[in-house]
Amino acid sequence: MEILAMHMANELLSVPVAAITLLVAGGAIAVTARRAQKTLDPEWLPLMGVMGAFVFAAQMINFTLPGMPGTSGHLGGGVLLAILLGPSAAIITMASILTIQCLIFQDGGLLALGCNIINMGIVPCILGWWLYRVVSGKDAVVPAWRQYIAAWAGCLLGVTAGAALVPIESAFAGRLSIPVTHFLAVMIGVHLLIGVVEGAITFAVLAYLRQARPACLGLAAAAQKENISRKAVALSLVITALLLAGVVSWFASTKPDGLEWSYLDHKYAQAQSAIKRPSGTIDAVDELQTKYAPLPDYSARPTHMGAVGAENTDEAPSDDAWPNINGWTSLAGVVGTAVTLVAVYAVAILLGRNKRVLGSGPSLTSGRSECITTI
Repeated sequence: MEILAMHMANELLSVPVAAITLLVAGGAIAVTARRAQKTLDPEWLPLMGVMGAFVFAAQMINFTLPGMPGTSGHLGGGVLLAILLGPSAAIITMASILTIQCLIFQDGGLLALGCNIINMGIVPCILGWWLYRVVSGKDAVVPAWRQYIAAWAGCLLGVTAGAALVPIESAFAGRLSIPVTHFLAVMIGVHLLIGVVEGAITFAVLAYLRQARPACLGLAAAAQKENISRKAVALSLVITALLLAGVVSWFASTKPDGLEWSYLDHKYAQAQSAIKRPSGTIDAVDELQTKYAPLPDYSARPTHMGAVGAENTDEAPSDDAWPNINGWTSLAGVVGTAVTLVAVYAVAILLGRNKRVLGSGPSLTSGRSECITTI
């Protein structure tokens, strides 16, 4: 089910650019981890795991873009995580999700992991969160309409800015066979639409949390309005994630996602391909991932671990089948959701080890310690 492979591929990069972006992403993660250790309330730690699992599952659901029936999009989730956790913890969470997707599901290239962390994690979590804060303000009580507009604006900026980096990174790598401006224009146009839909999804999650547990959004003054217990909120998000990954993923769009369509399926003037033929090194890394990914493309391995062979398509539905009812997709989604929950929670515990709760005055982040203290 290749449609679920959603992130930047190895063929878009050269080895030097891949190495540089991996170093940049690693440095950024180190800096944000230190910052998270200083600012993260230990009682937020379960929320990192729960929301990491939710974002992993939600990313499996591709949706057809309005006005563009030939392509699809999916939630990035960086802005949503930044709103709930703060940008530092959100970056760590997104990096964990993207690493799991890359290593277990071959979703995103191994060499492109640094780019994916930068494009889908660092940029949306910083720029999107910054615009969200500018629009929503820093008051402890934010009107619902203002918070929703702020979230939409943050998603538009974060998603589009991250997507705009893909053509630039590919151009620096010397991988483009078309003018970078052409690829850039298409990527921005497609991801503006994706940003609109991501804003709606973020809107829905914020609306739920605003009604159920306002403290999750730092709305300390509304704490007396808590309608659902902390455990119930956590459980509802985990159950929703499992349903998304295990069942709703069958009904995801079968059209190529925005990135894949922009460089593989979109036709640029007379160019036969937007990307030059990969090098032998890139092919070798692709083969390595194919050999050792336990559930490549969120499906069963066609061969045993360590071998490369033709995919078994005897029982596989066609790419155009909808709904694509596939037990292996469900299993992969549930396994990925569970692994992400445990892995992100473990990372959060490491960050919060021996951490003392820092006192602070009312802010958009104060009150989150009242959100979820147990899974």
